Amino acid sequence: MFFIDFIKKHKGFFFLFIFILAWIILVSIFPPDKIVEVIGVQTSYFIIFLTAFIGVSGFASAPFYATLVTMVSTGEFNLIVLSLIVAPARAFGDSLFFILGYQGHFVAKEKLGKTLNFFSLWLSKRPGWVIFLFAYLYTSLTPLPQDILMVILGLGKASFKKILPAVLLGNATFVFLVSYLVSLALI
Repeated sequence: MFFIDFIKKHKGFFFLFIFILAWIILVSIFPPDKIVEVIGVQTSYFIIFLTAFIGVSGFASAPFYATLVTMVSTGEFNLIVLSLIVAPARAFGDSLFFILGYQGHFVAKEKLGKTLNFFSLWLSKRPGWVIFLFAYLYTSLTPLPQDILMVILGLGKASFKKILPAVLLGNATFVFLVSYLVSLALI
């Protein structure tokens, strides 16, 4: 009974663990090019999109990276098309965290009032291009969880209209860079 309760309590971890374990077994039995050959390149694009869409948090993004690297290692993918397909899926998840932070501003104001007001004021005094550039560089050049950035920007009441293009472009750049580096390993 203890074991079942433990699994129920930590089901997210176990789902992630089982997915990664299944993926490792699948890739060790079948090479990536055979997997892509069986399911097709078009379906592979969709699978990568889905894993990016589902992996909306830093913790759940491991299946996305495993899928991306495995599929791209076949050399069958147009990296620009792949980047343009995956960027909106990742940005959607980031948007959810921005909304949580933005709405959480009112809840957190009671405990973090002075800090949030200071941060909101600090953000409002920055030119839009500075926030855009920071959001772009963070999402494009770091493998760090983007949910942290988005919650912080939401809590600081940053303009979503200014952040969304930076996040889309940053995600496209990041996916392209990772895919390109994987493809370089094939040469």
